Amino acid sequence: MERNEKSLRRFGQLLAALRKEKNLSVRDLASRSGVETRRIARIEAGKVNIHFTTILALARGLGITPEELLESL
Repeated sequence: MERNEKSLRRFGQLLAALRKEKNLSVRDLASRSGVETRRIARIEAGKVNIHFTTILALARGLGITPEELLESL
């Protein structure tokens, strides 16, 4: 597995864990962040590259800073 693929998969796992920790469904996070539910599902599955603006929106939707979202990678 390529290094980038591992990073995308790890980010997706982290995003899913944080979302569940905050008792949010994918739909809830989509509503709070403005990121489509399908895109969140693909990010959590590690299937899509993430733009910086998407990271900002997801962090906002989770009520955390972008640094907190990325610190465990």
